[in-house]
Amino acid sequence: MNRLIGRVLACVLALGVISATAWTMMPVQVAGVLIGLNNLSAGLSAKTVQTDIGEIHYLEGGHGETILFVHGIYARKEHWVDVMRSLVADYHVIAIDLPGFGDNAKLPDGQYTVDQQQENLLSVLQALELNHVHIAANSMGAYVAALLAAKRPDLMASFAFIGSPLGVATPIKSDMDIARAQGDTPLVVQSPADFVNRNAWLAPEMPYVPQPILHSWMQSEVATPDHNARVWDVVHNQSSVPTLLELAKALPMPALVVWCRPDRIFHVSGAPLLDQALPVSTLAQLDQCGHLPMLDQPDRVAEIYQAFLAVAKAPRKTSEPPKSPP
Repeated sequence: MNRLIGRVLACVLALGVISATAWTMMPVQVAGVLIGLNNLSAGLSAKTVQTDIGEIHYLEGGHGETILFVHGIYARKEHWVDVMRSLVADYHVIAIDLPGFGDNAKLPDGQYTVDQQQENLLSVLQALELNHVHIAANSMGAYVAALLAAKRPDLMASFAFIGSPLGVATPIKSDMDIARAQGDTPLVVQSPADFVNRNAWLAPEMPYVPQPILHSWMQSEVATPDHNARVWDVVHNQSSVPTLLELAKALPMPALVVWCRPDRIFHVSGAPLLDQALPVSTLAQLDQCGHLPMLDQPDRVAEIYQAFLAVAKAPRKTSEPPKSPP
């Protein structure tokens, strides 16, 4: 019996050593396993679909009305998993890697203008056969989706800005506004140090992500420093589109605005402006979170979003009084 116990303990110890070695020496492979397990625990499956703009990676799960989650610049579909976890029992949820981002192939520079990304997003919706869906989007992704919503409102049942969107000039300058005025671009990753520094810009306290996953994502970005810089320039300096406040007036569907303080990327003073510009909207301002509230406070975001959807799905009067001026 003692010999058997000794063998069992030896096996457990060996497995522990192997796991620890793999954790540090094979981060990409371990990251893939961890991401897959996390997706599975949330009731999600990783899939791909062929589109006019190439193969698109996405996560899907659940049944019911469809919610499509759209990330921002340099982000990825996995950022939505913990919010989707809370919704998958009641909704059909899909999170995509936008064309040219995440696990998708890089695209030519011109494909990253915000107006072109609108066309690319439409290609994804068509390939997935999505129509009249609920959209939840963050940052640049929200700007892209809003352009499409203004052009094709029939495609969207509701629109949720989860975290501050690109395209709203805020009355109070953000830390990012000040940095850009000085010629800095803290969100552009060109080295491991840039990757770590960007996380400090995005959240007051970055949520825990297993080291192999962070390392894998960092390696992916650091490998294409020139591409990263060009994408930033194309999005911010070569896109020719209306401001989001101008677009918002043309969005007839119910809208939700979730904006955090302190958000260092886009100051929270823009939240009431966007809320006022939207014909039918709900505003939620959260404390102690940053630019990515779906990572900072996923449970709270899911709670707010579920309450919004419950109202958004209810029948509305055909005419509603306009909002009074602020």
